[in-house]
Amino acid sequence: MRTYQQIFFGNFGGPQQEQVKSSSEDLDYLYNTLILEIANNWPWVRWLMDRFRNNDLKEEDILERNWLSFISENNIDVEKYGKDSDQFIKDWFKNRENKNE
Repeated sequence: MRTYQQIFFGNFGGPQQEQVKSSSEDLDYLYNTLILEIANNWPWVRWLMDRFRNNDLKEEDILERNWLSFISENNIDVEKYGKDSDQFIKDWFKNRENKNE
């Protein structure tokens, strides 16, 4: 994941983007936000993955593309969880408290 900050009025020739370094906490926050977003849309994600596996997925929007990328990059077996999005959260959510032990 990359975080970009757009600088307004910095260069009128076109939009300029400056890469901002992300802390570990920022990256964990973005990761966990995506986990919760996927879990919140669990029935849709399961349907999306079913269409993807059956090559029935003709178009996807940016959000769906992010979900598919995350799921495939992390080798997540969505069917393993069935309808249990709570278990998905338990397995994939990064807990900061456990990192400090």
